[in-house]
Amino acid sequence: PAILNLLNSALRWASLVYIDASVAEMMISGLELTLSVVAARIFRKRIVAKSRWVGVIIVAVGVVIIERANNSKHQQSSGSSEEEDSKMHGGSQNVMIGLVLIVVQSILSVLQDLGEEIFMQAADFPATMMLGLEGLYGFCIGTIIYSTVGDQLRIEDIDSTMSILSKNAKLRWWVVGLPFLFLITSVFNIKATEATSAMTRNVWKTLRTVLVWLGLLGIFYLGNDSAYGEAWHTP
Repeated sequence: PAILNLLNSALRWASLVYIDASVAEMMISGLELTLSVVAARIFRKRIVAKSRWVGVIIVAVGVVIIERANNSKHQQSSGSSEEEDSKMHGGSQNVMIGLVLIVVQSILSVLQDLGEEIFMQAADFPATMMLGLEGLYGFCIGTIIYSTVGDQLRIEDIDSTMSILSKNAKLRWWVVGLPFLFLITSVFNIKATEATSAMTRNVWKTLRTVLVWLGLLGIFYLGNDSAYGEAWHTP
C-alpha cells in the first residue's frame, strides 16, 4: 500500500498541472468509486446490489460527460491568445496527458484502498499503524528518488526550489503546514476504511468534489488574480 500511495499521490499532483482541480477531482472521485465497486466484486467477492450497479453506471456516464465537456472547453480556447491558453492549463494534448494520469492514478488508488482494507479487516492490522507505515515508507522512498535522480529525470530543479523557499517565508510555512493537513485527512480516510470498506468510503468521497468546485469559484471571483481559481463554464 505504501508504494501505491506514493505513486498515486505523485500522479494526482501531476494531473493538476494539466487539468483544472475541480474537473480532476470530479473525474478522480467518479473513477475511484466505479473501480472500487468493480474491484470489490472481483477481488473481495462481495455481492453488489443492483441499485448500486445502477449508481455506478450513472457515475460512469457522469465521468464521461465531464471529460467531454472539459475537452470541448479546451478546444474552444484553442484559438485564444497564448496567455489565456496557459490559464486554461494548455490545449487538447495537455488535457489528454492529464486524463491518462488521472486514469492510472485512480487504478492505483483503488488497489491501495483494497490493500488497506485487507490488511485492516482480514489481518486485524491497526488503522493508525497502517497510516504511519505508509507515510514512513513513502517519505523514505520519495526522499531517495527526489535527492538522487530528481534533477536527472527533470522531476524538479532542486537548487531552484531551495532558493525559492529560502526567499519566501510564506512558502516555508506552507511546506510545513501542508503535511499536517494531509495527516488529518488521511486519518479520517483510513478510519473510514477500517469502519466500513474502501467501496463505501469512495461513495462519500464524491461529496468532496462539490467543496473543491465551490472553493475554486470563490477564489476566481473574489480574488484579485484571475490566474487562480476557476471561472464558471457552461458547455
